[in-house]
Amino acid sequence: MPIYENDEHEYLNAKVKKLENNSFINGSLFLTEKRIIFEKNGKRSLIRASPAVTDVNVYLYNVENSTFALPRFPLFTKKIFSFEYYDDNNKLQRVDFTMKDPKTWVNQITRLASLAKKEESTKRESNRIEEKRRELEMAKAKAPKANIGMAIFGDNKNKNKNPYNNLRENILENNIDNENLPAKNTFNCPNCGFEVDNTMTFCPNCGFKLK
Repeated sequence: MPIYENDEHEYLNAKVKKLENNSFINGSLFLTEKRIIFEKNGKRSLIRASPAVTDVNVYLYNVENSTFALPRFPLFTKKIFSFEYYDDNNKLQRVDFTMKDPKTWVNQITRLASLAKKEESTKRESNRIEEKRRELEMAKAKAPKANIGMAIFGDNKNKNKNPYNNLRENILENNIDNENLPAKNTFNCPNCGFEVDNTMTFCPNCGFKLK
């Protein structure tokens, strides 16, 4: 018996024979809401034994068609059940079985395959949208971010230069300029006696014009 997934449930099972290269292989066929599974019977002999092996494992969203054929005299001939599916290489394959009630299998597979195709289509669309969202997030993460509170202008020659060098140079230049200025001399305003210096044009206390 195959091992099912956690959310997988069996709908049908039957003893069948798989038609392969003009010969029949005995085994069991299983149908769930997700897959069609065929297990070949194991073999036992006096010397050695071989276990049952999964020979067909097809997801229903890959099933393209399922049919059955009933002969005119079903008591004396075999009933054929067939289904077509796309393999991993996207090639259409066909599998034939002989069984007692192929009509029930065809009806159930047609119904479940339709539901599985819709679910798979929705899942792929959701994955496509999620992949697009991740691509946009990665693009945003790789985009250059603006520096807050700092702007550096100039060509590539100055790209490695410390942005604070200009500020330091300006301070030094201002200090040099200040050193060249004449020294301040203080004296008293002739009008009110308020202390002033030689850089003032008017007395800040009385407004008297200074020489």
